[in-house]
Amino acid sequence: MPDEMDMLTRLNNQVRWLKICVIGFGALLGVLLLTAASRQTTFGTLTAERIDIVDAAGKTRLVIANADRFPPVLLNGKTLKRSINPAGLVFFDAAGNEVGGLAITDLAPGRVLALAFDNPNFDAIGLQNRISHDGKDATAGLVINSRPAESLTPAEASRVVAQRVAVENHNETAQVVLADPAGRPRLRLSVDPAGQPLLEMLDEQGKATYRIEAGGAGP
Repeated sequence: MPDEMDMLTRLNNQVRWLKICVIGFGALLGVLLLTAASRQTTFGTLTAERIDIVDAAGKTRLVIANADRFPPVLLNGKTLKRSINPAGLVFFDAAGNEVGGLAITDLAPGRVLALAFDNPNFDAIGLQNRISHDGKDATAGLVINSRPAESLTPAEASRVVAQRVAVENHNETAQVVLADPAGRPRLRLSVDPAGQPLLEMLDEQGKATYRIEAGGAGP
């Protein structure tokens, strides 16, 4: 009997010690998890085909993707197909509508790099760098479009929107072009590759009705 009592006592002590160890280990693990959760994780290199950035409610606000995983156009709950899928990133508002992005493509007819911010149904303003496939034609600059009625679909808006302002370097001619609501250039200020300045006022057919250039002015 004494031996059995001693064995039971030792067994109870071991069980009690085991419980203490389990509780202590659990507490330590909890502290480690909380510490890890409060720290920012840092990656030297992160490789992915697509990354979705969401807000606190889980709504997608930014997508970074290659051309194969680039998201379609999302406007007013509708999914629209893109004419070309570039690599780059897309911004979304709180309602899930696309509001701008960065696009990079080197498909025919040449390379295009563009940063755009949108009206509700079409591009509003963009920075662009376009280089033809053979490298003989290049334009880099800022363009500002007219604002189509919000009731129009993107397809309808594309047919009525007009480029109103362009500030660009086209084949080494620096120019500022102002257009009328129909998109027709009406005022052009330029400096050609030789450094010659020119100011032109244009009619609806694009003919210069007044010119100011180095050495004089005239119709």
